[in-house]
Amino acid sequence: MLKAAFFLLLLAISSCSLKYDENPSGTDSSPELEFKDADYKKYEDNKLSTQIQAQTLEQYKDSSAYAKDARFKTWNSGGDLLTEGYCALLGINSDTKIYTLFNEIFINNIEQNFKINAESLKWNSETKQMVSTKDGNVKLTRSDIEIQGSGFSASGLSKSFEFANPVTGIITTDDNEESDGENFSEE
Repeated sequence: MLKAAFFLLLLAISSCSLKYDENPSGTDSSPELEFKDADYKKYEDNKLSTQIQAQTLEQYKDSSAYAKDARFKTWNSGGDLLTEGYCALLGINSDTKIYTLFNEIFINNIEQNFKINAESLKWNSETKQMVSTKDGNVKLTRSDIEIQGSGFSASGLSKSFEFANPVTGIITTDDNEESDGENFSEE
């Protein structure tokens, strides 16, 4: 009896997938394809534009994919590296072109010279908008600023960002070269 219970538990655990956002009772909850140590590369006009490397990459019939322990890079049409980063879980919807990142997120935007650390972010590649959850803490760093707060949103089109909630951090200005920066806390 104990062996049968152990076998059923082992079977249940081994059939788990990375897709947690839908009811697992349907047939779409099982991945159509599953890759281990995946290295996905996307080319546009015969030039590498996107690379995603992941410990596990699952693709589903509904145009979604999930990557565990994902590392990613993007390049412009001239071959210059634009962005690189990683996260523990990456959700991809190829129909809506929305990417959802979870846990231990790090993004280095080389083109705009800033870095982001967060636990949950959503990127819409159509509208070039990035948002965090309302209470999700985000740390943004660039050469003149290091701020942290929640309710983060950013626009890749206007190259602007904002926090809906109070922030803390350091802003360095050129006005006072003797100072290492100005500490502030917005309430």
